[in-house]
Amino acid sequence: MEKKLKDYGVLENDVPPIIEKLISEGFLNEKRFASAFASGKFRYKKWGRKRIINEMKRKGLSDELIDSGLAALSQTEYTKTLDDLLTKKWKQLERKIDKDEYDSVMAAKQKLVNYALQKGYEQDIIWERIKNVVKG
Repeated sequence: MEKKLKDYGVLENDVPPIIEKLISEGFLNEKRFASAFASGKFRYKKWGRKRIINEMKRKGLSDELIDSGLAALSQTEYTKTLDDLLTKKWKQLERKIDKDEYDSVMAAKQKLVNYALQKGYEQDIIWERIKNVVKG
């Protein structure tokens, strides 16, 4: 918020009192921000927990706020979203592979894993969900 205020041309000495006023009036709430950030990145960008955590740390949020923000994510919705992402990506990969060739299928599965890792999902959950998405 300090950076935004400075970008708007607010004098450096005026920044702390403005921020204090915004906090006391309830306009700035880090816990609410953490929850909204985690929910938003998950729902709209389909990010996994790891990527959300990394971005929240990059923004300077404490571990407590990060945990609070992640608590807003439903495990059921989390696995369903991952399943949907994996299914959609697998359909794209499936067109390009020879299903009778083991190496081709394994290479496609590895691409699927890499895709989900890049989105920030946890590796153990990815492999568990791939079993449901990829038959054979």
